[in-house]
Amino acid sequence: MTWRAGVLPTLSIIGLTFAAVLPWGLSSNYRFVLPLLPIVAIYYWTLDRDGWLPEWIVFFAGLMLDILTQGPLGYWALVYLVAYVVGVYVSRVNVDAAVGKIAVLAAAIVVVTVFAWLAASAYFLEFLDWTPYARGAVFALLLTILIQLAFGMARTPGRVSASLRLTRRG
Repeated sequence: MTWRAGVLPTLSIIGLTFAAVLPWGLSSNYRFVLPLLPIVAIYYWTLDRDGWLPEWIVFFAGLMLDILTQGPLGYWALVYLVAYVVGVYVSRVNVDAAVGKIAVLAAAIVVVTVFAWLAASAYFLEFLDWTPYARGAVFALLLTILIQLAFGMARTPGRVSASLRLTRRG
């Protein structure tokens, strides 16, 4: 296993999780942007055919964010696992055009953001304001597009994610 395939996915997700916890001086309207940073990395590494991203790393990153931000335990862990599952299913979509890939990416980020909003609303037993979530989704979408342009589209057409193998590697 190479550095890029084995260690870089884990380090990038854990590093972005710590970056999401740091006090950046953002107003309360923009604080939802930071926890979406690891979702960008989860999406990228799930689509990367050479990357190794186990589910427990994704769960651990979300749980770590819950603990360090003193939020509801399991909320971000669940949201990050949903992002992972969405990334796995997106890896099965066969899209060749760049516009199609961006549309699939936008749909994936919208699904994860709507789930995060609904889960938070269920936790507080009332519908929360959706605008911070929408701002976070737009930011995550732009950041993911920039990463995909900078590092190239990671997924080859017709490729099934390695995450779909349900057998243990010995």
